[in-house]
Amino acid sequence: MYSINYHHLQYFYTIAKEGGISKASKILYLAQSTLSAQLKLLEASLGRKLFERKNRRLFLTDDGRLVLNYAESIFEMGRELEDAIRDRPRVGRIAIQVGILNATPRAFGHALLECVLKDTTLAHVAVQEGSLSELLTGLDQQKLDVVLSDVSMRSPEQGELFNNLICKIPVILAAAPHLAKRCRKLPADLNKVPFILPSLPSQVYHQIQDALALWNIQPNVIAEVQDVELARRLALAGHGIAPLNEFTVASSLPRRGLRVIGASRAMGIYESVFLVTRKRKWQNPLVDRLIKNFRARLHKYDAAEKAKGG
Repeated sequence: MYSINYHHLQYFYTIAKEGGISKASKILYLAQSTLSAQLKLLEASLGRKLFERKNRRLFLTDDGRLVLNYAESIFEMGRELEDAIRDRPRVGRIAIQVGILNATPRAFGHALLECVLKDTTLAHVAVQEGSLSELLTGLDQQKLDVVLSDVSMRSPEQGELFNNLICKIPVILAAAPHLAKRCRKLPADLNKVPFILPSLPSQVYHQIQDALALWNIQPNVIAEVQDVELARRLALAGHGIAPLNEFTVASSLPRRGLRVIGASRAMGIYESVFLVTRKRKWQNPLVDRLIKNFRARLHKYDAAEKAKGG
């Protein structure tokens, strides 16, 4: 009985993904003639043509598409195997790789790591911050077990992502005490007051712009920043009013450094918190526990739970 040569299957997979032998040869560091010969050996062993040539380009046959689907599953399992081995404890700890989307409030990241490290005898955490595309690649290549994000994520690659919505936290207007005292009659007192607004791609950006427009407020925007922690520090220093999620304000030091501007609690603006995971045959044993503990930690700030009286 014939046993598949997985080197040949890897060569076929790379050719199919790169769209041709020339590009694949550069990635695999093999001569085009060698790669072509290896592909012919795979086709001969399977007794099927995997590619057909049209106008000097290679196109997958129906059999080729079937083989590619199997190859993707095989190599995906291989990556999962490598990650599972990395995660296994060597000295009593299980490794977990956590990704954090750029511009996600640092208070959420800190709370997440507190959940991971609550029992230091069980976990060793590695953290990677990055862009949406970088973290999607990390999940797809099994280099990340879970990603903290303030937006849901979708992957164009094969493999299903699970967007675990942890909570939706109300966004409030916060300012240093002396500035908050100037804003007692709302929303009128917000007119021309200095504001520190989030910049794109923050999910709060359009919501706060819409709210100010609805209130017919023309804020004096002195800064637009992506980093929520930077916005908090600028507000703490008295430079302006900042829209911040309740958890960031409540968990930051000094505890009473910022004042919540009263009516801002009714703005109807929320910041979502997601833990994104990838469909796997065997999930990292810490992931389900982390999702549960993280949700419990943010429970009292969750708008949905507040609405239920939770």
